[in-house]
Amino acid sequence: MQIYTNEKLITRYALVSKVLSTTGILVLLSGLAASFLRPEWYSLPFYTLILGFMLSNIGMFLANRYVREPRPDLVLRNSMKGLDNRYLLYQYHLPAQHAIFTPSGIYAVTPKFQGGMVEWNANRKRFRHRGVSMYRKIFGQESLGQPIIEAQAEAQRLAKFLNKKFGDDAPEVHPIILFTNPKIEFENIKETPIPVLKAKRLNAYLRKQPHRPTLSDKQIKDLEPV
Repeated sequence: MQIYTNEKLITRYALVSKVLSTTGILVLLSGLAASFLRPEWYSLPFYTLILGFMLSNIGMFLANRYVREPRPDLVLRNSMKGLDNRYLLYQYHLPAQHAIFTPSGIYAVTPKFQGGMVEWNANRKRFRHRGVSMYRKIFGQESLGQPIIEAQAEAQRLAKFLNKKFGDDAPEVHPIILFTNPKIEFENIKETPIPVLKAKRLNAYLRKQPHRPTLSDKQIKDLEPV
């Protein structure tokens, strides 16, 4: 397996997440302190609360992707151990943050770190996430969101990039949703419109896929990071 990871980007965003989180807390504390020291500034805590909350949430969003263990880029690497050099993993180099090039085609992987129970509701065409405490939902874990839409958008961005670069020779891009938290359970997951996998199943899934159009060695060479 060949791996190309943008370590500089990971380091940069990890630092930004820590700065934003710390700044958010300081803003909240400054507003609280000002309300005691200067009573006439009674409205200031309201604005510092909003600003501090926004900064902290952006910091948490970045931390979940570039700091929090297990980091999605590391989970993907470990999940693909044992695959030969026909399999290539690009992380934070292409329009899809995690792209896998294989003999069976190209995949855009959307990692999700949430734990608990994830159930697919076929009637409403969306996931239901449960089994997580309210405290973690508010302070430690962002909502699951709309993984299907996110994964399809990731695949579309990568496909658009490849079509622009290689024209009609660009193969189809297949989306995958990958849950990296080992404490995740699924229900009715086989009914989803795109594959939803636990990280430990990724290796076996890629091996089992039938051969489909993919990039040539020359095209892959053109994608190698400088």
